[in-house]
Amino acid sequence: MSPRVPPKLDHEKLWNYAARLLSGRAMTIGELRKKLAGRAEAAGDVDDVLSRLKQMHVLNDRLFADSYTAARRDGAGFGKGRVLRELSNRKVPKLVAEAAVTQAYSEVDEVEHAVAFLKRKLRIADPAEYFKDPKHLQSAYRKLRYNGFSSNATVKALRQWSSVADELTDEPEE
Repeated sequence: MSPRVPPKLDHEKLWNYAARLLSGRAMTIGELRKKLAGRAEAAGDVDDVLSRLKQMHVLNDRLFADSYTAARRDGAGFGKGRVLRELSNRKVPKLVAEAAVTQAYSEVDEVEHAVAFLKRKLRIADPAEYFKDPKHLQSAYRKLRYNGFSSNATVKALRQWSSVADELTDEPEE
């Protein structure tokens, strides 16, 4: 059996499809453009639908980036780098993403944010004892770096529990 190919949509059906997609979750202009382009009969219909949605203020990458950044900062506790990477994957323009992240993290102390993230993720009774094992320390370093915290803030956060945290680097273990 061959895979089912979705039918191409005329302008009105493409508009309804876009509305249905946006009712499910917020999307960026780039994400919606990609979905609509795969279903449109005429390429010009995609631009028309997108421009109508922008005029109606239903589609706005800046507002999307602002709310997404705040949610990832406060809800998941991620650092700047992770949020920037996710916004890039969601096809938010680089300048818009950088502005949203800079604004959202302007009042955040990155070291305290990293400590809170680590405490929430590891849930350890005695972190100082846990981090005596170099494998655990290196693992925590990698976890913080992957989740968007700078190397400097990561080392400062781990220094609270381990005196050898200054020796950590981004080089992979051998």
